[in-house]
Amino acid sequence: MEPTDEPLQAAESADTTASQSAVPVPPTPPATEPAIEPEADSDTDPVIEAEPAPASPLESAAVPPTVETKPDPVITSTVTIPAQEASTDEGGEWDLLVEKIKAWIDSNQLGSLWEQAQLPLRLIGGLILFVIVSTVYSGILGTINKVPLAPGLLELTGVIWLLNYARCNLVRSSDRKRVIDALGSTWNKVVGR
Repeated sequence: MEPTDEPLQAAESADTTASQSAVPVPPTPPATEPAIEPEADSDTDPVIEAEPAPASPLESAAVPPTVETKPDPVITSTVTIPAQEASTDEGGEWDLLVEKIKAWIDSNQLGSLWEQAQLPLRLIGGLILFVIVSTVYSGILGTINKVPLAPGLLELTGVIWLLNYARCNLVRSSDRKRVIDALGSTWNKVVGR
């Protein structure tokens, strides 16, 4: 058995026929009378589909034919809900909420809830206060830093104050002992001893 080139030749002949007709021409529908659909409901109008005018093959390939559809009565219908009459025997949602809040306050659980949440609320408040103060402080320092001579002058002022404090309070041993005792008592007040 020898290999044959029949499938290859068939594919080449298909390629040459496809390249000869570069623009496909769609078939044109036969001309008929407009179709009228039978009436489904007595309150809807029948839909008449008209046949489009025959066009050249290039125009019919570019524009798809339009199809008119009848609207679905379920989708196009509207629903109206009548308003309820005001009843005096029951309260509305707001009244129920107010009653539940009053019952919760009267049950004396508010005090125990405050005792449980006091420390976390203080910590959260302190954290928020720290963030606000540090943001304002960094804004002030950033503004001072933009003034040309201010950072150097403030640094010089700090060095002069530190040298004056050391000269007055750290030269003699009795002064050093007094400063150390003052720092110790301040630390005990902060810690709570």
